[in-house]
Amino acid sequence: MRSAPGSGSTACWPGSIAQAAYAARPLAERPASDFVVRGGTVYAGKSTSRHWWESELMWLPRIGAAWQVAPKTVLRGGYGLFFDTLNAMLNSPNQTGYSRTTSTVVTTDFGDNWLVGNPRAGVSPMTDPFPVRSDGTRFDTPLRDALGSMTLAGGSFTWYDPKLRHARQQRWRLGIQRQLGQKIVIEAAYAGSASDRNYLGRPLNPLPEQYWASGLVRNDAVASNLSQNLTNPFTLANFAALQTTAPLIYWDMSTKSFFRSATITRAQLLRPYPHMGTLTQNGNDGEVRTDELQLSFERRFADGFNLYVAYTRLRNPEADYFHNEFDPMPTWRDSNDSRPHRLVANSVIELPFGKDKPLARSGFLAALLGGFQLSLTYEFQSGALLDFGNLFYYGDLKDIPLKNKTFSKWFNTDKFERSASRAPASFHRRVFPTRVADVRADWTNHWNASLQREFRFLERFGLQFRLDVLNLTNRTQMAAPVVNPLATNFAECTQQAWTTKRFLQFQLRLQF
Repeated sequence: MRSAPGSGSTACWPGSIAQAAYAARPLAERPASDFVVRGGTVYAGKSTSRHWWESELMWLPRIGAAWQVAPKTVLRGGYGLFFDTLNAMLNSPNQTGYSRTTSTVVTTDFGDNWLVGNPRAGVSPMTDPFPVRSDGTRFDTPLRDALGSMTLAGGSFTWYDPKLRHARQQRWRLGIQRQLGQKIVIEAAYAGSASDRNYLGRPLNPLPEQYWASGLVRNDAVASNLSQNLTNPFTLANFAALQTTAPLIYWDMSTKSFFRSATITRAQLLRPYPHMGTLTQNGNDGEVRTDELQLSFERRFADGFNLYVAYTRLRNPEADYFHNEFDPMPTWRDSNDSRPHRLVANSVIELPFGKDKPLARSGFLAALLGGFQLSLTYEFQSGALLDFGNLFYYGDLKDIPLKNKTFSKWFNTDKFERSASRAPASFHRRVFPTRVADVRADWTNHWNASLQREFRFLERFGLQFRLDVLNLTNRTQMAAPVVNPLATNFAECTQQAWTTKRFLQFQLRLQF
């Protein structure tokens, strides 16, 4: 959208008609002189660039170094700058008006009478699915840019800022690795990143801040006032003259409920662009930061045994949303694209039975138990943060997490407003954060195991037996609890997030 009325259009926006209608019944909050209908659709190549995005020169430096501090100690570090590709394979320019669907009504009475074809006489509707109409046409021709600045009036629109730049990320890592003896390697590292110019939708048609309710008391007066239905200055009856001067625009307006309605809410009349719904501009307002501690322990395979354990501690704040639609800048919060704690481990163990092993080296037990190999994997990970709506809470946020939580009470509900009659009404600015630190869904705590053995016979043949056990402990991971304080089961975990119970799989494979 642009601020210049009628920019890039074949017919100017009839804003003066709506402004005159509003002036006859102006609101006390908005004088008629301030009610200016502005903005409209701009087409590429008409009063604007033909480029969807402007070109940008990007430098992508990389640097890395390693230093052997001691014979068994190595220090490594690196830095890199990266840019996004603007998702060239996922996004495409808006082509509203340049494609149009033609529909044919085959029958209006369930086949008693046919408007196309005549199946009773053996004539299929597909013989001529788009018959010639009374105006001599068969198809609805795309309007292209014939509606000009009025193309999207009365609706909502999301678009990319024509000055959009490539999202940018800086990454760095510094780690030290130490070998202990011949089998063990340990490593500690710090890894971080800083991303800016991230893509984020900015609301451009917000209800101004001064009209919103605030505080921790329900305000029905504000909600009722802003929701009040008033005479719609954009109602189609006011634009009757367009039937002659701009019949195509008049026809398009007649297809939209916004213009057909005789009433409009007070809140809509107070928005910067009252003739539009939601306007969202995708720009470069988002930011993300990560700080990560990485620890690992590895015992290399020897004497029939290996072990690998890795732990990650992560901090990942991001500015990825607007706390209120009227906020000038996005708000920082903990990201749900990562988890603060993650521990993984895996091991392969040759069981100590059979030839060259400590136990049952020969005889029947060696033949029965020898050659088995056990594999184990373990995963622990923090759960996702809970996303709350706008609500009233009268205590300290630090009191919400529980140390001894249960599925029937996952967090402390004592200071939440539970009565619907006292909960926030419409048009109440957010007074509760979307996420609360340490209030997370159920964690991942998962074991898998595999047992296998290979039998050799007749020199050429091998038979491999394998047993895989998924979810070894048969643990059920619960989904996020109910976060609506008005629900009777508030803070209860009522559903499963991961429904696979212990799963056993047997395999036999013959090799020759």
